[in-house]
Amino acid sequence: MNYEQYKNTSLTHRLFNFETIDQLIKNGNYGDWQHLGNSFLGKAIKMLTLGNGPTKLMLWSQMHGDEPTATSAIFDLLNFFTAKSDENDNLRKNILEKCTLYFIPVVNPDGLESYTRRNAQNIDINRDYLAQQSPEGKILREIRDTINPQFCFNLHDQSTLYCTENQQQPVAVAFLAPAFDHSRTVNWCREQAIKVIVCMMEELQKHIPGKIARFNDEFEPRAFGDNFQKSGSSTILLESGGCFGDDEKQTIRKYNFIALLKAFEVIAQQSYQEKDVLNYWMIPENKKEIFHLLFKNVLFSDNRNSYRLDIALNYTEVLNAANRSLQKCWTIEDCGDLSTFNAYEIVEGSTLRIGKTIQLNQDANLQVFNNDNQIVHQWNNGTRIL
Repeated sequence: MNYEQYKNTSLTHRLFNFETIDQLIKNGNYGDWQHLGNSFLGKAIKMLTLGNGPTKLMLWSQMHGDEPTATSAIFDLLNFFTAKSDENDNLRKNILEKCTLYFIPVVNPDGLESYTRRNAQNIDINRDYLAQQSPEGKILREIRDTINPQFCFNLHDQSTLYCTENQQQPVAVAFLAPAFDHSRTVNWCREQAIKVIVCMMEELQKHIPGKIARFNDEFEPRAFGDNFQKSGSSTILLESGGCFGDDEKQTIRKYNFIALLKAFEVIAQQSYQEKDVLNYWMIPENKKEIFHLLFKNVLFSDNRNSYRLDIALNYTEVLNAANRSLQKCWTIEDCGDLSTFNAYEIVEGSTLRIGKTIQLNQDANLQVFNNDNQIVHQWNNGTRIL
């Protein structure tokens, strides 16, 4: 399948704003959107229904406003399902005849606008299933109860610093069939989600072998996915991770499209029932072993000591609302022997040195010198200067 013919060209980076989504909803010719309610700051939360089949599938994205990858993939899928006649007509027709699809592209529009995890009340919506103090959480819970879908797809972004055990590549996509109790019981409902995940995983293995992981399934009683599973909707968590050279997650977006379309296909055909649940448990778990930046074999030298070590730095991203750009705040995460770790950026440090004590887990203040005593890398109060 040629994914590019369905890619929504209005969404080309992570920092699209609410107006962009609102215009796509109003002018995208996808169909009639249902107004579900408003966010805390009054922004509309809408849902599109496609198909008329007996099996109901509900998808939602951006419960966390700084997790936009699947939102873009949803609009790619909408382009697929509303496309004019092409070579994928049979697949499209089969899914829409067997399934009814409910798409909620943005649950947390206020968080989208401010590029923050939480909503405007500073509530993590995905920890508000029980308390129901956020309007967004109330809307999501009420619409699931109204639709009562057989399958739910809970779409998120995870840290780009995860890899799988014994792998030094970032995890591109992680899956989870959430537990619905502390014992992590696998009942019929959770088993259906597991089998669909196996199909999604097998499809992605053709594209990104070794870059797929399983998210930790510890039960979280406040979370939506865990409670939707408990309520009888087979729930699948898809987490968009990272790829080298894909800062804007446009490649990860494509993998969302591929995995979700495969899920729709196997659900429509009921072919997922043939899968062995053991294949799910063989998916390796997420493990954090990647840094954003790694200096290897740097010389530390002051008046008393001289030795070599590796230095790892990570950053967090904060929105600059004035020009809607992301500013990186760097911290020194670790030092010593980091030979078993990988990073998005690796600097060979055999000709480099530092002469100041390293302060871990604080805003980075670091100067790195070359053999000519010139500063070649520098951070001041978390900001990278060189």
